[in-house]
Amino acid sequence: MTKNLKNFAGRMLLVGCGNMAGAMLDRWLKAGLDPAQVAIVDPFAAPREGIAQFASLAEWLGSGGSADWIMLGMKPQQLGDVAGDLADAVTGETHLLSILAGVSLADLAARFPAAKAQVRILPNLAARIGAGVSAVASLGDADKAAITGLLTPLGTVVALDDDTTMDLVTAFTGSGPAFVFRLIESYAAAGERLGLSAEDALKLATATFSGSTALLEGSGEKPGVLVAQVASKGGTTQAGLDVLDADGQLAALMTNVLRAARDRGRELADIARGEG
Repeated sequence: MTKNLKNFAGRMLLVGCGNMAGAMLDRWLKAGLDPAQVAIVDPFAAPREGIAQFASLAEWLGSGGSADWIMLGMKPQQLGDVAGDLADAVTGETHLLSILAGVSLADLAARFPAAKAQVRILPNLAARIGAGVSAVASLGDADKAAITGLLTPLGTVVALDDDTTMDLVTAFTGSGPAFVFRLIESYAAAGERLGLSAEDALKLATATFSGSTALLEGSGEKPGVLVAQVASKGGTTQAGLDVLDADGQLAALMTNVLRAARDRGRELADIARGEG
C-alpha cells in the first residue's frame, strides 16, 4: 500500500484539530495530501498554509462547505453539540471518521445515520512521524481500500472486525505512548538519582528504549527470548529482573494502568451519549 496521498480523492473536513488530529493532518500533508482539499473547523488550531480554517461549523456551512470525508477530532463530550450542526452536511456519500475515545460505531450510526459509512479510528501520536498504530473498524458501505490508503502514511494499520475491543485499544495503543514516555522518564530519573547527570540519564534511557524496541521488532523473537540473551544466571541483569518480577508486581501495575484508561474511555462514552 502506497504512502503517497497525491492522488487522494475527495474533500476532507476536520472537526477539531488538536494534538492527535493535528499530528495526523501534518503527516498527511507530508505524504502529499493537497491542502486545498482540506478544511478545519477549530477556533484554536494552528493555521496551516493553504488550508481553509473556520471558527465554527455554522461558519463552514455558511461558506458552502461540503466534504466527502469528515473526521471528528474534538473532545468526545462535545459530540452532542457537534452532531446537531453537522448532521445536514453528512450525506450518503460521506465517510464519517472518528478518533473520539469511547464513542462507538453504534453511537456514530445513531448520530449520523445518513453517512455512507461510520469509521472508528484509534491512532496514536507516533503517527506524526509515520510510526504510529491505527486500529480501525467500520459500519456501512466503507471504502476500505481508500481508508487503508489514508491511514498507511501514519504507520501500521490494524483492521478490526468490529469495535468491541476499541476501549482497550484506546488504552493500549492510543494512550500507550504516554505510558512509554513516563517509563523512560522514570528510568532516566532513577539513573539520575544513582549518580548520572540529568542530560546523560535521559539520553541513555531514550537510546536504550529505542534500541531495544528496534531489536525486538527486527529480530522476530518473543521478548522473553531476548531477555534471556541479555541476562545470565547470577549476573547484574538478573539481579535487576528479580526486582522487576517480584510477586508479579510489574504485570499487575501495567494491568491496572490499562484498566484505568479503558474504564475512563467508557465513562467518556457515557458522557458523549448524555448518560454521564
